Amino acid sequence: MRFTMKLRNRWHSILALTIIGCLLALPVSAFAKKGKDHFDRGMKYEQAQQWEKAAQEFTLALAADPSNVDFQLHYRRAVFNASQAFMQQGRALAEQRDYVGAYNAFRQAFGYDPVNQLAVSEMERMLRLDQVKQGNAPPTQGDGASANLGGRGTPNNPSPTRAQEPELSPKPEATRVINFNGVDLKQVIRQLAADLSLNVMFDKQSFAQPRQIDVNLRDVTTARALDYIFLQENLFFQKLDKRTILVADQSRRPQYQQLVVRTFFIANSDPDKVKALIGQALPASVGRPQPIVVSDKDTNSLTVRDTAENVKLIGELLDTIDKDRAEVVMDVNIYEVSRSSLLQVGNQLGSGSFNLGGSPGLSVLTSNAATSAAQTGVNVASILGGVPTAAAAALVIPPSVLTAFQSKNNSRLLASTQIHAFNNEESTARIGQRVPVQTAQAYPFGVQTGTTTNTQTGFPSGGFPVINYEPTGLTLSFTPIVFPNLDVQVKMKIESKDVSGASTLTPTFTERTITGTARVQNNRTMMLASVSQDIQSNGRQGLPIIGGLPLVGRLFTSPTKDNRTVDIVIAVTPRVLRAPAVTPRDEEMRQSGTLQAPTTGSLEAMLRETEREEQIAAARRIPKNVTIQLPDAAVTTYEPAKTDAVSQQAKIDASQPAKTDTTTTEAAVLTNPVTAPPTQTVSTQAGDSNRVVASLQTDAAMPQPKSAMLSTAPNAAPATQTTDVASALKTLVSPSTNVATTSLSAKQDAAVTPVDLPGPKSESAPIKSTDAIPSMVELSFASGNTDLKIGEKRQLMLRVKSDAPLGTALLTLRFDPKVLKIDSISLGDLFANVKTAPTLTQSIDEHGMMLVSLTPAGGSSLTADGALLNIDIEAVAAGDCNLAFDLSNVHVVASDGRPLLLQIEPIKLTVK
Repeated sequence: MRFTMKLRNRWHSILALTIIGCLLALPVSAFAKKGKDHFDRGMKYEQAQQWEKAAQEFTLALAADPSNVDFQLHYRRAVFNASQAFMQQGRALAEQRDYVGAYNAFRQAFGYDPVNQLAVSEMERMLRLDQVKQGNAPPTQGDGASANLGGRGTPNNPSPTRAQEPELSPKPEATRVINFNGVDLKQVIRQLAADLSLNVMFDKQSFAQPRQIDVNLRDVTTARALDYIFLQENLFFQKLDKRTILVADQSRRPQYQQLVVRTFFIANSDPDKVKALIGQALPASVGRPQPIVVSDKDTNSLTVRDTAENVKLIGELLDTIDKDRAEVVMDVNIYEVSRSSLLQVGNQLGSGSFNLGGSPGLSVLTSNAATSAAQTGVNVASILGGVPTAAAAALVIPPSVLTAFQSKNNSRLLASTQIHAFNNEESTARIGQRVPVQTAQAYPFGVQTGTTTNTQTGFPSGGFPVINYEPTGLTLSFTPIVFPNLDVQVKMKIESKDVSGASTLTPTFTERTITGTARVQNNRTMMLASVSQDIQSNGRQGLPIIGGLPLVGRLFTSPTKDNRTVDIVIAVTPRVLRAPAVTPRDEEMRQSGTLQAPTTGSLEAMLRETEREEQIAAARRIPKNVTIQLPDAAVTTYEPAKTDAVSQQAKIDASQPAKTDTTTTEAAVLTNPVTAPPTQTVSTQAGDSNRVVASLQTDAAMPQPKSAMLSTAPNAAPATQTTDVASALKTLVSPSTNVATTSLSAKQDAAVTPVDLPGPKSESAPIKSTDAIPSMVELSFASGNTDLKIGEKRQLMLRVKSDAPLGTALLTLRFDPKVLKIDSISLGDLFANVKTAPTLTQSIDEHGMMLVSLTPAGGSSLTADGALLNIDIEAVAAGDCNLAFDLSNVHVVASDGRPLLLQIEPIKLTVK
């Protein structure tokens, strides 16, 4: 029992000490450095070259302590290297045609380093390549050039100006055969211009004499034929307005050619260099003046004054050469490993300057053995004074030094430097320190030399030392040139200088210098230099023969063994951050005129631009927001119905169409009581199976989406079906004009689905409308033979009939472009006797949609009864084609503002 109590007390003591230790450790952990754990893990990942994980850990560490400089340093390095690692991964996936994976890799690269604009361009390129791989057509640029599918580089930044107008499909142009033999030139030009609806003016001097022309052209458009005639006859045209040109001889160009001024803002290039390039690309010659180009350094712009064609050509040239400047980060790594080993063991007996003994020598005297004139005999003491005696010779013992010394040194140098450089610009970095070195000794005035010599420095003392500071460390100098394929040609100079014995004024320097030019692929490491030195030195000093014995020799000499090994590797890796994007559009050839005449505008291009402007103007005139004013809802009173009359009322509601009040909002339709609206009628004419006319009420008496089923059969029973109220409103209410629903099928049954609206039902008196009675407008094609043969051309007349004066009309027709082709649209005979012809704007889509806008002249009033339009068609393939109206885009407005009801009749054509 006592042993158990002692054991329990011992465990209590251990547990108490553990709790106290934990409590004492809490303040220590609280005062620990924030983010240290993440930083340590990041350092491990950095040493293992796992830059993605290292960047994540350093990000967490930096978030915990944003002011830590050490965290920021490693975070920046890891983020950059992680981005470059994903760039390499993306290129590897792109080579394997895995464009989706490559896109994700480039996206991660841009996420780590938003400065890496090359990743953005690679993402766009991967999207285009993936579309091509899936069989989709690659997107085109605004100028019609195909997108850059295989090129590399950074795309140009979008212009800060307003967005361009959307590209509209051009009108299909029909080719024709043109034959003129011996016809007057003016007559030919006037006739072809009339076919293009162009007004032509002729220079009096150029056409003073009649000029005959012979032209035989096949499969050309009218506009292109005129361009060929102008080229053949050495003529040019000057645009006066969108439908008028002036034709003159090339020699009259200075009198009629209009010059334009435009300012180009340069984004990357030097304006002076661009100015010199334009002057060399478009040189002046006889009949071709030099373009006037003015550069402005403050705004980095060029102002050009020249013809419109030359200014356009200069703009295309600037788009080609004004690319983003390439940027490169040069990653330089210097690895140096040196090892040295020194071993000296033995007994060094004597040294090289030690003398064992000897005699100064004897001299033979002359002149009766007299050494001088005063001496008459031989001085034996002077002769024998330097000769050692036997006792003295026995006392000469060489010195002996016992040596046992060993030295080993291992050193490792790793210098990793990253330098940012622009294309074709030198970038220099120097990392190290300056060491003082004495190069001379300066003495005061009147002192020529020093008094003593300093054995340590080698300079005499007594003067003033001349000190120079020599740079040591690492010096890098790069001049890169980035090519369109992202290869980097770099001119470099790498210098590494170390110092030993820096405590003295005469230290020893170790210098390594590399100078040269190399071409390296992007994100590829290239070894610039590799140096390996292995120095072995073995030596001994001592007694001859005896000192060379294998074991006994170490008693008389101390051998020295010195080995030194030095390995140096210098590697460089270019990492392109931005590169100019070269597209196929940049490599296209462009017309620049002849040696004597500048670029001449094309009449075909002028007509295409005019048509585009007219289409844009017509599209802008189409109303987008239509306001419909509805009358106030009628106030209804409710009366309690009798019980026996409920079933009878239900039968009446089922047999007669219900009437509802018009409301101002859709919410009111769902909540207000429902009354009976005016009935909707559908009329069918016998003998015309393709014509169904549905007359709708005006905006003042707009029906609610509830009516009975109507059928041409006299005994057809109405069907009951429930639909959505909003959908029914959209099908019955037109945005601006009530348009009749037209059916092109052979079926004559027209059905209107009833809608069950919530709320109590009650009887109500019909609502009387006091608005103006609407007028009827009939649109139909002239009846005739509807059968065509392949290749046959025919003109269809679209007739209009109404008692209201005709105002603006916007008509949209749809057809099958595989069966039918619409060549042109012209005004009908309805406008034959008017003083001012209305404005006709037309647009024919290649997908089978024709848009016609007709606007009469201001102040004119014309009763609509006759041929409104003449449509020239051509059968291209066998099949049936319905030429029908698009009801959602048909708008007819009377000039006096009265409401109109449309009655339209389509036509069905058969091509055999």
